[in-house]
Amino acid sequence: MHQSIHSERMQRVASERFAKSVLGASADTYVQYLTERGYAARTIKMYFRSIVHFAHWLGEQRINLSDIDEGLIDRFLNEHLPDCQCALRCWRVPTMTRAALGHLLVMLRASEECAPQPTSSSIEITLELENFGRHLTDVCGLAPITRSTRMRHLKHFLIDCFGAGPVQLSTLGVADMHRFMAHYTAEWTPASIRVVSTSLRSYFTFRGSKGEQTAHLIAALPQVAQWHLTGLPQQLTSDEIAQLLGAFDRRRATGRRDYAITRCLLDLGLRRTEVARLQLDDVDWRAGTLTIRSKGKRIDVLPLPDACGRAIVQYLQDGRPPTTRRELFIRHRPPVNAPADPDIVRNAVRNAAKRCGLEQRIHGTHILRHTLAGRLVQGGARFKEIADLLRHRHLDTTTIYAKVDLPALARVALPWPGRQV
Repeated sequence: MHQSIHSERMQRVASERFAKSVLGASADTYVQYLTERGYAARTIKMYFRSIVHFAHWLGEQRINLSDIDEGLIDRFLNEHLPDCQCALRCWRVPTMTRAALGHLLVMLRASEECAPQPTSSSIEITLELENFGRHLTDVCGLAPITRSTRMRHLKHFLIDCFGAGPVQLSTLGVADMHRFMAHYTAEWTPASIRVVSTSLRSYFTFRGSKGEQTAHLIAALPQVAQWHLTGLPQQLTSDEIAQLLGAFDRRRATGRRDYAITRCLLDLGLRRTEVARLQLDDVDWRAGTLTIRSKGKRIDVLPLPDACGRAIVQYLQDGRPPTTRRELFIRHRPPVNAPADPDIVRNAVRNAAKRCGLEQRIHGTHILRHTLAGRLVQGGARFKEIADLLRHRHLDTTTIYAKVDLPALARVALPWPGRQV
């Protein structure tokens, strides 16, 4: 009894101190923020206890609301939390506290109550990246992942060459390009080096279109040897496909979603970004078609296979959570009311592969695209038909799948020199 009264008094003191702290006015907003994103009441309670502890520490340190940033949170987590001597019954779980403070920081920045997120580059570099990003989106029509990759490589290049100064390509020479590439891509694979060269070549071409002399910089980029059509596309066998499709618990909502996602990848050969972009309005149930938004702002209409359509229907009728979103596939875990992004699409396949023992064969989603193409080739489909289904811009891209028809290759292969026929 005495212990219960003491605990209630301590909780009342903690609440009074929190109300008077710099975060006191943000308490209701914080709870509402988490509630709207679908966090459970128990999680919200634990997060809130972490915020109370943080608010108490802010008061002890005489820190203002506007001073809260990543550095201050790291200081609280790494310096104060391990040796906390606070008299209050504070929540001291590091992982839970870090997550709670992360949400707090996002909320405060959204309402402009604390400093915006700092950038490691100058204002000029930030503006340059924004201009190039708009060019990649509006003019080139690149997919988000490709655009993000090019922007990341360019950011490293601009910071390395100009630091906090102005971006002046006229001051760069061949030696600067060689130095950056040698340092930035040290011990990288040829394929990765080629991606960096492509990113920078795209940027120099963009600046050249504005009248600047960039031809010498483009010429200084390394030409990475990468022979066309040298690889053999990996594909799954019929047994492995059955294993993968049987690894989803379709009694659960997430299982139905992930199964439908996998059928889109396997039956239509979609890329993971294309699956993430699918909208409810993209499905024409009367015509039995699906509208796909591909690379380069290309829009295609494909026939919807029966098995894929049934999987989508099952998810929509008995799996998709209530939401205002128009995307076909939705997040099921907080933050809710958000679309399933490309990472969720990839993880749906990866997790299923792990459950059925195929994690060594399936590392991402592209093997499902290769599998569809290989099955079509072996079924006698023409390359033009396969190219149209996979939405290849050039037929040459599709010819690599000729290698997967091993019986056909065996019929036309010449005998090895010296072998008895």
